[in-house]
Amino acid sequence: MKKGLIIVLVFVLSFVFLQVATNLTSQGETLTATAKGFGGDVTVTLIVDGDDIVSVTAVGDSETQGIGSNAIAQLPALIADADSADVDGVSGATITSNAIKTAVNAALGIESAEEPAAPAEQPAKETSTEPAAPAPEGALTATAKGFGGDVTVTVVVEGDDIVSVTAVGADETPGIGSNAIEQLPGKIAEADSTDVDGVSGATYTSDAIKKAVDEALANKGEAAPAAEGALTGKAKGFGGDVTVTITVDGDDILTVEAVGADETPGIGSNALEQLPAKIVEADSTEVDGVSGATYTSNAIKEAVNAALAAQ
Repeated sequence: MKKGLIIVLVFVLSFVFLQVATNLTSQGETLTATAKGFGGDVTVTLIVDGDDIVSVTAVGDSETQGIGSNAIAQLPALIADADSADVDGVSGATITSNAIKTAVNAALGIESAEEPAAPAEQPAKETSTEPAAPAPEGALTATAKGFGGDVTVTVVVEGDDIVSVTAVGADETPGIGSNAIEQLPGKIAEADSTDVDGVSGATYTSDAIKKAVDEALANKGEAAPAAEGALTGKAKGFGGDVTVTITVDGDDILTVEAVGADETPGIGSNALEQLPAKIVEADSTEVDGVSGATYTSNAIKEAVNAALAAQ
């Protein structure tokens, strides 16, 4: 009788062990990666089963509570549900959202085999005082987010024909995103359309080029020319580029206008509306920024300084 019980017990234990092993195996492979967020590192942990993303978790203790923390809480589930990082970010938390998506792609080995460059949406850096080479007369420009940072295109059109396209993206991955920078503009000009295939392996950079070209074409004929003698400058804001146009009379700043389509509505947009008048009144960028909009405020002031230095 005891022998029979032992045999039954052995079979039961073997079955339980087999079930546990099967469950552990079915959980798939665990992958981790880190990218720069708004306040610091954002680390993701993925469980994948073949090509399926089973689950995603994200940790970023330095991200802003109530803003970046929303992306940490909400975006992983969206990525797991879509089985891809190609999802919309969480509104108002662009930098943290991009960090999560960049880390997920890095973990999956998409776009770059090496640590991706830090997003361009860091605190505004000192703007070079060297004036950029002028675009051809009548050229259109626009910028979109690539894999590593901003991708800017210059489009020359003649009527409805795209005569030429050039693209610049210094932060795109050499040998991957750089291939899209080199190859895709010619395809777009040849096809007279952005409805072309992207460069294999460089989806993010390819999409950024096409998005920027579409934006440039959409703005055709809408941008008012700068006033005669006006100066322009550009710097990185919170969401993207902030561009200022200023007019001066000797050492006096007469007018300042600021544009930053990617700045946060109700936060960065306040700085765009309010700070230029303060700079004109003070005849200087040595003014306090707009409360709660430090990044955009700093970008406006740096862009004004760059414009003044280039005169």
